[in-house]
Amino acid sequence: MKSRIILLLLFYLIYSCKNKDNNLNKSSSNTIQSLMKRNADTLLLDSLINSVSIGIFKNGKKYTAHYGELDKGKHNTPTDKTIYEIASVSKTFTGVLVANAVLNNTIGLEDDIRKYLKEDFKNFEFQNQPIKIKHLLTHTSRMSKFLPESINVLFNDFNEELPFKVYDIQKKYDKKTFINDLKQIQLDTFPGIQYKYSNVDTELMGLILENVYGKTFNEIVKSYFQKNANMSNTQVQLSKEQEKYLANGYGMTGKLVPHETFIYGADGGIKTTIPDLVNYMELHLSLDNTTITEAHRNLLHHGNKKIGYYIPIRKNKEYGIYYSMHGGGFGTQNWLFILPKYNLGVSVVTNQSGLNTADKLIKVVKGLIKELK
Repeated sequence: MKSRIILLLLFYLIYSCKNKDNNLNKSSSNTIQSLMKRNADTLLLDSLINSVSIGIFKNGKKYTAHYGELDKGKHNTPTDKTIYEIASVSKTFTGVLVANAVLNNTIGLEDDIRKYLKEDFKNFEFQNQPIKIKHLLTHTSRMSKFLPESINVLFNDFNEELPFKVYDIQKKYDKKTFINDLKQIQLDTFPGIQYKYSNVDTELMGLILENVYGKTFNEIVKSYFQKNANMSNTQVQLSKEQEKYLANGYGMTGKLVPHETFIYGADGGIKTTIPDLVNYMELHLSLDNTTITEAHRNLLHHGNKKIGYYIPIRKNKEYGIYYSMHGGGFGTQNWLFILPKYNLGVSVVTNQSGLNTADKLIKVVKGLIKELK
């Protein structure tokens, strides 16, 4: 009898503890969902922003939430199946791919980039000093921001017609013309000396990855991230079925804008879902992952700016060392924050893009971080 009573007491204690843990987890989940809604609501008060999606990775737990409507008046709230263009956050994906290639001795950081190019680029040097792989990764190659050069001129007048003008140029642009335009670039100083943000150097890295692997950049992205981060809805080129889930984009005055086109997609062409982005945060917080450790390694040693494999490295007293990247396209904007100190990742996405959208989104991100850390 005595032993039976003891067993019953043990069962009760185990059950009570388990139930308590479940209640704590449920409470924590409800708190984070409430936190996401409260912050999303502040964004939706803006007349230009119709929808917002949020993804959070916190201490091994994953959270996603969606609010508003993708198209005003259609009541089509985004879901976990909604596919977003993530613009320049794509560069960090390219960085991870290159870090993996470096660790596998497929690509060398100190190599002249012409080692991996099939065409002759005599212009990819300044006074006999060549552009190296690390210069592309740190935006110190001195490449143009955009190709063709006519797009750079358009950005001198940022207005609601800009996406349409750029799209008209991009849709006629092909790989052959891109290669020819690369041959016209003239470096104005030694590579590796001065930082100059460039979409061209990242697209060129897409070409290099294609050459070393003998696959399209899209195939390389899909293969690596599906295998290493369970990201089954992340790619440059969508299938017909996936296109049904691609979010429409709206510009600075709320006008529907076209989707961007890319030569390779390494600089801004990746499309993904919020659950996949949360898995991507988890990957970046896997600090025992040698590829991620390499991708986060500072490669820029000039001035105060620090950058790993296309991913900016930042530090302050509140966050410690952290990584953040903004992506802004014709009709989409997002912020991605990775904070190893708190085992925390946050991403906020909207299908609207204006001059002030990035500032609006980062306020939400920082508000979430303040309560989550």
